[in-house]
Amino acid sequence: MARDSRLRIVEVLKRRRHASVTELSQALGLTPVTIRHHLDSLQADDFVTAPVPRRKAGPGRPEMVYSLTERADGLTPRNYGELCACLLQNVSSMAADSAALLDQAGSRLAADAGGRGGLGVALDFLEARGYFPSLEEDGGPVVVLANCPYLEVARTTPTVCRFDLALLGGLLGRPVSAEARIVDDDPACRMRIGQESV
Repeated sequence: MARDSRLRIVEVLKRRRHASVTELSQALGLTPVTIRHHLDSLQADDFVTAPVPRRKAGPGRPEMVYSLTERADGLTPRNYGELCACLLQNVSSMAADSAALLDQAGSRLAADAGGRGGLGVALDFLEARGYFPSLEEDGGPVVVLANCPYLEVARTTPTVCRFDLALLGGLLGRPVSAEARIVDDDPACRMRIGQESV
């Protein structure tokens, strides 16, 4: 409940750019004491700035107003999935070899990450990006990805899975093949690691 109230405060501040405790209280139907409590919490987490004075139209002391920090942008809705899906669909219809573009993108990310590390390094890299990876031994190493961090995009453009294959292959310096994919309604993506290339 407290998190919902804080997110509602963030939304009001995003829409208005700044607001006082009174304005937030009226907009959200919460008591000023509750608003102050949430603002203190948001300020401690560096989502809201320290209050600054704003002159009122008439006589009297200026009222204090709050606004969002850049860090609060992460709390507001994002729609990267839809953008990526639209871009990939257009690339697929325009480019004869959109799969090659995804292979290059995955390989480039692996190279930017330092490439050719061990399985532990690759799993840590994937974990940091929300894949929830694990390693199984099934006649050779198999990387299991319990989460697809861009599932909505993959459902509309399944060739995006090539990005993951190129990424993992680049991180390991070994060929990788998909045995199962979440996008195909499998419970997890399973990527078999081939022999190290010479």
